[in-house]
Amino acid sequence: MPASEQQFVCLRDGLTLPLTPVLLLLDLEARGLRVRRDGDDIVVSPRRALTRDDCAALTRWKPHVLAIIDSCETTQ
Repeated sequence: MPASEQQFVCLRDGLTLPLTPVLLLLDLEARGLRVRRDGDDIVVSPRRALTRDDCAALTRWKPHVLAIIDSCETTQ
């Protein structure tokens, strides 16, 4: 288990999550990808820029990624 799965981060609204999905979203953003929620789905654009590992990570961390997206939308 990677060390980042054992570390947690507390977001502004008090939501505490594993560090791994936060780092995943920061990496995607740094690469110029836009991540948003569409109902219960995660939408990334441009889709063609996602790697197989990105897709696997998004699937693995989907509930956490959606929670982060929701948290970011409520604090803006």
